[in-house]
Amino acid sequence: MKPLASKQTESTEAYLSVSYKAADVIQPELYPGQDSIIITNTQFCITGFNRTAELIFGLSENHFTHTSLSEAVQFSFKSTTSKYQILFSLFKTGSWNGEVIYTNTEGRKFNFYSTATLIDNNNSVIITSRIIGEKPNEQQFTQNNETLFGLFMENSQTGCWIYDENDYIVFANAAYTDSTGFEGDPIGKHISQVLPEKLAKRVIERNKEAFRNDAPLITEHSLTAPDGNVIHFVSNTFIFKTADNKRYIGGQAIDITDRKNTEEQIKKIHERFTYAVNATSEAVWDLDLKTKEIYRSDAFYKISGYAKDQVESNLSWWFNKIHPEDKERVKRNFEQALIACKNNWEDEYRFQYADGTYRNISDKGFAIYEEHKPIRLIGAIQDITERKKLEAQLMNEQVKKQKLINQATIEAQEKERSMISAELHDNVNQLLMSARLHIGAAKKSDIQEELLDKASEYLLQAVEEIRSLSKRLNTSIVKSVGLEPSIMDICRNMKKFNDITVTTDIDTAVIDKLTQEQQLVVFRIIQEQSNNIIKYSRAVAATISLKEKNNQCNLVISDNGIGFDKAKQKASGIGFINIFNRIDAYNGKVEIVTYPDNGCTLNITMPYVV
Repeated sequence: MKPLASKQTESTEAYLSVSYKAADVIQPELYPGQDSIIITNTQFCITGFNRTAELIFGLSENHFTHTSLSEAVQFSFKSTTSKYQILFSLFKTGSWNGEVIYTNTEGRKFNFYSTATLIDNNNSVIITSRIIGEKPNEQQFTQNNETLFGLFMENSQTGCWIYDENDYIVFANAAYTDSTGFEGDPIGKHISQVLPEKLAKRVIERNKEAFRNDAPLITEHSLTAPDGNVIHFVSNTFIFKTADNKRYIGGQAIDITDRKNTEEQIKKIHERFTYAVNATSEAVWDLDLKTKEIYRSDAFYKISGYAKDQVESNLSWWFNKIHPEDKERVKRNFEQALIACKNNWEDEYRFQYADGTYRNISDKGFAIYEEHKPIRLIGAIQDITERKKLEAQLMNEQVKKQKLINQATIEAQEKERSMISAELHDNVNQLLMSARLHIGAAKKSDIQEELLDKASEYLLQAVEEIRSLSKRLNTSIVKSVGLEPSIMDICRNMKKFNDITVTTDIDTAVIDKLTQEQQLVVFRIIQEQSNNIIKYSRAVAATISLKEKNNQCNLVISDNGIGFDKAKQKASGIGFINIFNRIDAYNGKVEIVTYPDNGCTLNITMPYVV
């Protein structure tokens, strides 16, 4: 046989392959005295032929281009028959037969008896022709048809069968036997002897229903193959009668295992997706950019308060629910992200819930592109209203804190100016005035030398006061002199001017670990607290300790003064505020321990700057 002239469907190839084998088996291909077989489509264009047809009609490979049968073979009908009458008969009864006159290239005429049969779901026609003067007898046609039927059924890749009304197997092809795992010939056996018990019961019940209703049925079944794998198939069954009016049920089983496995995988994927969606508080959405339709998970309806029938599955509905002040920005960012072919898109905006209120939401999406065109966007939204409130609250607290810092800074500056003014007025100015008076008196006095010495002493005290004031205001003193000498200078002045004895315990290794800025902070805190001790504590002794504790700098300043009650008098003076602000800048902590008549201790910890 010649191969097919054009590509057919798999089912077509199966049918035609059977037909070719039938032609080769029925007749030898050595001389044109036997049946020729030509395969055409329903437009009678040639798609295949056997050796006999090639020898009789002069067909060749040139005719494997869907050449019309009437162009390749010069023939006419003995009766007034047309191509349309043949087609009508084919589609009405499934076959046509009649006499045809063939004229060869030499002008000789030959009579043929031809039969055309519709096959392959009414897509192809098999034409058999016998170059014999008389019509083949009915027995020959019956034998030919039986042989064709047998070859077709045996070569079919799907399981085919015929049962009688008592559920005995009248016919079963190889594919049927292989799929059931039955060893031996199933023909003549009862269904229950061939099929597994559960499947046999279902098939018998199906057969009863088909016979009862006298109508075809399509059912799905499963069975375990000999290798242990489960096979899924769909059965197409139908009822037919023989000449002696006996009823049979025939059918064909199509293997749908791959389809069922794929459906099962899709089902599991869907289940995993559903579980994942339900496990998160975020509302998942899936946007088809071709149709502009949106799928939303149940979480969206739960957090937004909308009922499903209140929500439209399109972009317009969504954008209309965005706050007017955010709407254009969100649309612009969304469109620009897709134009730039960005895989990820995210935004924050206010969205109107079912109760009419606007809530802050975070919206994130992942885009899928096809030939640089966005086709799908999958993402999730999260209600961040509470987070936004906390952020706003924190921002307000930071603003308030900054205001307090600014106020403390201004007040500290004013205090510093007042202190400088007081120092100059109360101390320096008085000392200079005293010196001036003594110098004036010395001009007219007999004790001139004694008065001048006293004036000189006042001038030296004024210089000392100015120098002390300068040290307190100079920010570079620690850098130029060092932290420890600067602390000791404060201690000497407290003893010299206020008669307060200060004991120190300073670890120089700790000073080495502090940055210049941290050293200045320590100095200013000691300076600030020493002023507090001098002005308010009435102490006669104090201690200053600078050591390491828990890998942090630990500064402790204590006195034996009168202390105070923290419950009644909060440590909210400018001096303490300055101390708190300085330590807070370096993530440190301040603890004040004090009781009435029991002194005061300032305990400060500050991490090192890496």
